[in-house]
Amino acid sequence: MSRAFGFGVATVAADGTILDTRFSHFGLGNQPGRLPEISAAQHAHASLRSVSLKAISLDIDLSTAPVDASDVYLRLHLLSARHVKPHGLSLDGIFGLLANVVWTSLGPCAVAQFSRVREEIIAHHGFIAVYGVDKFPRMVDYVIPEGVRIAMLIAFVSEHILQRELRLCMKVL
Repeated sequence: MSRAFGFGVATVAADGTILDTRFSHFGLGNQPGRLPEISAAQHAHASLRSVSLKAISLDIDLSTAPVDASDVYLRLHLLSARHVKPHGLSLDGIFGLLANVVWTSLGPCAVAQFSRVREEIIAHHGFIAVYGVDKFPRMVDYVIPEGVRIAMLIAFVSEHILQRELRLCMKVL
Protein backbone atom coordinates (compact mmCIF):
# COMPACT_ATOMS: atom_id res chain seq x y z
CA MET A 1 0.00 0.00 0.00
CA SER A 2 1.15 3.57 -0.41
CA ARG A 3 1.74 6.61 1.69
CA ALA A 4 -0.17 9.87 1.64
CA PHE A 5 0.44 13.40 2.86
CA GLY A 6 -1.70 16.33 3.85
CA PHE A 7 -1.33 19.91 5.02
CA GLY A 8 -4.41 21.41 6.59
CA VAL A 9 -6.25 23.05 9.43
CA ALA A 10 -7.97 21.12 12.22
CA THR A 11 -10.97 22.51 14.10
CA VAL A 12 -10.57 21.65 17.79
CA ALA A 13 -13.31 21.81 20.44
CA ALA A 14 -12.67 23.32 23.87
CA ASP A 15 -12.18 19.82 25.33
CA GLY A 16 -9.48 19.00 22.76
CA THR A 17 -11.68 16.90 20.46
CA ILE A 18 -10.83 17.25 16.77
CA LEU A 19 -14.10 18.16 15.03
CA ASP A 20 -12.78 18.19 11.47
CA THR A 21 -9.67 18.77 9.40
CA ARG A 22 -9.72 20.56 6.08
CA PHE A 23 -6.71 19.77 3.90
CA SER A 24 -5.70 22.50 1.47
CA HIS A 25 -2.90 20.38 -0.01
CA PHE A 26 -2.94 16.57 -0.05
CA GLY A 27 -2.05 13.61 -2.22
CA LEU A 28 -0.31 10.27 -2.55
CA GLY A 29 3.36 9.71 -1.79
CA ASN A 30 5.65 11.95 0.22
CA GLN A 31 5.73 15.59 -0.63
CA PRO A 32 7.39 18.42 1.19
CA GLY A 33 5.19 21.32 2.02
CA ARG A 34 4.49 23.86 4.66
CA LEU A 35 1.77 24.36 7.17
CA PRO A 36 -1.08 26.60 6.05
CA GLU A 37 -1.33 30.01 7.64
CA ILE A 38 -4.39 30.75 9.74
CA SER A 39 -5.53 34.37 9.53
CA ALA A 40 -6.71 36.52 12.42
CA ALA A 41 -10.16 36.56 10.81
CA GLN A 42 -10.25 32.74 10.77
CA HIS A 43 -9.24 32.64 14.45
CA ALA A 44 -11.94 35.21 15.33
CA HIS A 45 -14.55 33.22 13.40
CA ALA A 46 -13.49 30.05 15.22
CA SER A 47 -13.63 31.81 18.57
CA LEU A 48 -17.25 32.77 17.90
CA ARG A 49 -17.98 29.03 17.46
CA SER A 50 -16.07 28.25 20.71
CA VAL A 51 -13.44 26.24 18.83
CA SER A 52 -9.79 26.75 17.95
CA LEU A 53 -7.84 26.12 14.76
CA LYS A 54 -4.57 24.22 14.50
CA ALA A 55 -2.35 23.92 11.41
CA ILE A 56 -1.26 20.32 10.86
CA SER A 57 0.94 18.23 8.61
CA LEU A 58 0.39 14.49 8.17
CA ASP A 59 2.28 11.67 6.52
CA ILE A 60 0.33 8.40 6.76
CA ASP A 61 0.52 4.76 5.68
CA LEU A 62 -2.75 3.97 3.89
CA SER A 63 -2.50 0.25 4.69
CA THR A 64 -2.71 0.78 8.46
CA ALA A 65 -5.73 1.88 10.46
CA PRO A 66 -6.11 5.63 11.05
CA VAL A 67 -4.82 6.87 14.40
CA ASP A 68 -6.95 9.99 14.95
CA ALA A 69 -9.67 12.16 13.42
CA SER A 70 -7.26 14.18 11.25
CA ASP A 71 -5.91 10.92 9.81
CA VAL A 72 -9.51 9.88 9.00
CA TYR A 73 -10.22 13.23 7.33
CA LEU A 74 -7.12 12.91 5.15
CA ARG A 75 -8.33 9.48 4.00
CA LEU A 76 -11.81 10.89 3.29
CA HIS A 77 -10.26 13.74 1.30
CA LEU A 78 -8.26 11.20 -0.75
CA LEU A 79 -11.37 9.08 -1.42
CA SER A 80 -13.57 12.07 -2.26
CA ALA A 81 -10.99 13.54 -4.63
CA ARG A 82 -10.72 10.10 -6.25
CA HIS A 83 -7.00 9.77 -5.49
CA VAL A 84 -7.69 6.27 -4.17
CA LYS A 85 -10.38 3.75 -5.03
CA PRO A 86 -12.90 2.49 -2.48
CA HIS A 87 -11.30 -0.34 -0.49
CA GLY A 88 -7.90 1.04 -1.55
CA LEU A 89 -7.02 2.17 1.96
CA SER A 90 -7.72 1.14 5.54
CA LEU A 91 -10.70 2.77 7.22
CA ASP A 92 -10.69 0.37 10.17
CA GLY A 93 -12.09 1.95 13.33
CA ILE A 94 -13.02 5.33 11.85
CA PHE A 95 -16.36 5.60 13.65
CA GLY A 96 -14.62 5.43 17.01
CA LEU A 97 -12.19 8.19 16.00
CA LEU A 98 -14.79 10.71 14.82
CA ALA A 99 -16.92 12.85 17.10
CA ASN A 100 -20.52 13.84 16.48
CA VAL A 101 -20.37 17.41 15.19
CA VAL A 102 -22.92 20.16 14.55
CA TRP A 103 -22.33 21.03 10.87
CA THR A 104 -23.30 24.67 10.30
CA SER A 105 -23.09 27.42 7.72
CA LEU A 106 -20.23 28.92 9.76
CA GLY A 107 -18.30 25.69 10.16
CA PRO A 108 -18.20 22.75 12.56
CA CYS A 109 -19.26 23.23 16.19
CA ALA A 110 -19.11 20.96 19.21
CA VAL A 111 -22.41 19.37 20.22
CA ALA A 112 -21.82 20.27 23.88
CA GLN A 113 -23.04 23.79 24.63
CA PHE A 114 -24.24 24.33 21.05
CA SER A 115 -27.43 26.05 22.23
CA ARG A 116 -25.30 28.79 23.81
CA VAL A 117 -23.00 29.00 20.79
CA ARG A 118 -25.99 29.26 18.43
CA GLU A 119 -27.42 32.20 20.41
CA GLU A 120 -24.07 34.00 20.37
CA ILE A 121 -23.72 33.46 16.63
CA ILE A 122 -27.26 34.68 15.97
CA ALA A 123 -26.61 37.77 18.10
CA HIS A 124 -23.43 38.45 16.10
CA HIS A 125 -24.42 37.36 12.56
CA GLY A 126 -28.21 37.28 12.71
CA PHE A 127 -28.40 33.76 11.28
CA ILE A 128 -26.85 30.31 11.33
CA ALA A 129 -27.97 27.27 9.35
CA VAL A 130 -27.54 23.85 10.91
CA TYR A 131 -27.09 21.19 8.21
CA GLY A 132 -26.97 18.24 10.56
CA VAL A 133 -25.46 16.56 13.58
CA ASP A 134 -23.38 13.59 12.53
CA LYS A 135 -19.86 12.19 12.37
CA PHE A 136 -19.57 13.06 8.66
CA PRO A 137 -19.92 16.42 6.92
CA ARG A 138 -21.22 17.01 3.43
CA MET A 139 -18.45 15.94 1.06
CA VAL A 140 -18.84 19.02 -1.16
CA ASP A 141 -17.92 21.29 1.76
CA TYR A 142 -14.43 19.76 1.59
CA VAL A 143 -13.79 18.31 -1.86
CA ILE A 144 -15.53 18.65 -5.21
CA PRO A 145 -14.33 15.78 -7.39
CA GLU A 146 -13.62 16.55 -11.02
CA GLY A 147 -15.94 15.01 -13.61
CA VAL A 148 -18.77 14.35 -11.17
CA ARG A 149 -22.25 15.87 -11.01
CA ILE A 150 -23.74 16.19 -7.54
CA ALA A 151 -27.40 17.04 -7.03
CA MET A 152 -28.68 18.55 -3.82
CA LEU A 153 -31.09 15.99 -2.39
CA ILE A 154 -31.82 18.07 0.69
CA ALA A 155 -34.15 20.42 -1.22
CA PHE A 156 -36.29 17.46 -2.32
CA VAL A 157 -36.32 15.89 1.13
CA SER A 158 -37.20 19.19 2.81
CA GLU A 159 -40.01 19.85 0.33
CA HIS A 160 -41.35 16.32 0.84
CA ILE A 161 -41.32 16.71 4.64
CA LEU A 162 -42.95 20.15 4.41
CA GLN A 163 -45.74 18.80 2.21
CA ARG A 164 -46.35 15.93 4.65
CA GLU A 165 -46.47 18.33 7.61
CA LEU A 166 -48.87 20.63 5.80
CA ARG A 167 -51.20 17.69 5.06
CA LEU A 168 -51.12 16.73 8.74
CA CYS A 169 -51.92 20.30 9.79
CA MET A 170 -54.81 20.49 7.33
CA LYS A 171 -56.29 17.29 8.79
CA VAL A 172 -56.21 18.82 12.27
CA LEU A 173 -58.03 21.95 11.09
